[in-house]
Amino acid sequence: MNFSIIQKTPIYKAFSEIGKRIFLPEGIFYWAKRAREEAELIGTLGAAYGFEKDFIDGGSNDWLPCYLKEITDYSRLTVKEIVPYTSIGGLQETREIWKEWIVQKSLYSNKEDILFSRLNKYITTPVITGGITNGIFQACSLFLNPSDSIIVPNKRWGNYDNIISKFIGAKSKSFEFFKNNRINIEGLKTAIEDVAKIQEKIVILLNFPNNPTGYVPTTEEGSTLVEMLKESQLTHEKPIIVLVDDAYEPYVFKDNVLNRSIFYDLHQLDENVIPIKLDGITKELLIYGGRIGFITLGLKPSWIENNGELQILKDEIHNKLEGFIRATISNCNSFYQVLIHKLFHEKGMEQIMQSRREVQNLLKERYDCINSELLKINNPNMSIDPNSGGFFVFLNLNANKIKATEFADRLLKQYKVGIIPIEKLDENINGIRIAYCSIDLSEIPELIKRINSALNDF
Repeated sequence: MNFSIIQKTPIYKAFSEIGKRIFLPEGIFYWAKRAREEAELIGTLGAAYGFEKDFIDGGSNDWLPCYLKEITDYSRLTVKEIVPYTSIGGLQETREIWKEWIVQKSLYSNKEDILFSRLNKYITTPVITGGITNGIFQACSLFLNPSDSIIVPNKRWGNYDNIISKFIGAKSKSFEFFKNNRINIEGLKTAIEDVAKIQEKIVILLNFPNNPTGYVPTTEEGSTLVEMLKESQLTHEKPIIVLVDDAYEPYVFKDNVLNRSIFYDLHQLDENVIPIKLDGITKELLIYGGRIGFITLGLKPSWIENNGELQILKDEIHNKLEGFIRATISNCNSFYQVLIHKLFHEKGMEQIMQSRREVQNLLKERYDCINSELLKINNPNMSIDPNSGGFFVFLNLNANKIKATEFADRLLKQYKVGIIPIEKLDENINGIRIAYCSIDLSEIPELIKRINSALNDF
């Protein structure tokens, strides 16, 4: 493919060497597609097919992918829906309906509104990934060379470091996430200034609600953050890529905080602050083992001259993302792609949100309870990070008195309580993450009681 349009955009300037190099060649899937459209005898795709009667007793005369007859005992989906390969970027109908879902979540109420129109037109159709983790890997690989720096908060999901440092070989430019119990926007700005001195692009990874803290910026903080990114882009005149990890997007339990992904506000900027939305079914639709994620890029109107160029640009971006998929996991789970499409198409988005609201309400009760119980602890060696949603709370421990791993070990051995310790003293982190999402409401007071007892042991 000749990447003639993307090469004219700031996003190309931000690509890593592999991001510039990767593409989806005209291989098996290309020739298989042509064969389906043009050939009489097809010997392209490496999947066994036959007349059902030839391999299933009592089977039909239908030409189907060969399957084990027992599989039909466990799903009402047809063999044609769950057995074949999907296309590399995912089932087109599933991708399109997820784009509709993203637009729906923007909360733009009027479809004639200019913001709605801009969002609908200038985002790519999501490419399906092997869960959000695979989406994060693809996005980081697309923009990071070994030795490049990506800006991340010091309190972050540990698997970011596996992807960024251990796999790609890039560097994490960490900033202190909190200052005076608010998001440390000045610290992020300083990190941007530092990276701008050594790179021709700035890459940032943000996650709200945050894992491990459950933090969501207030609406005021969100506006300040977006404005700071806009001003930084204008100041440094370099593209700012913002990877938005929206794993916990729907789980917000306070009224004065951002009630939608920051992706939307970043996308509305005319400046080259380029948001990339990483979301999926794991937490959002509560299908943990489905391993279906989505990667969606926010494009800028100024990059293209007409609608024809816009479509070419989207195709070129999809080709690069599909190149990553083909080179790593080939394609994604067909069963769950079909399931998602049927869920949205047959039940509707309003019904899905209504059903999920039961879980949101359940988690909100636990959120209120655990924060209420934690406030009863009066111990100078412990503090609670501000939190507004997600699945977790984070307790900071005085590193001079209590090491997080030792505390976790004590909790397990003596108090039979399991939590996740995070001890990264070089980044000023020493504390424990509590996943209240998996603890019954009735057990939370006892959980905090035992944690308090353990604190008093030190």
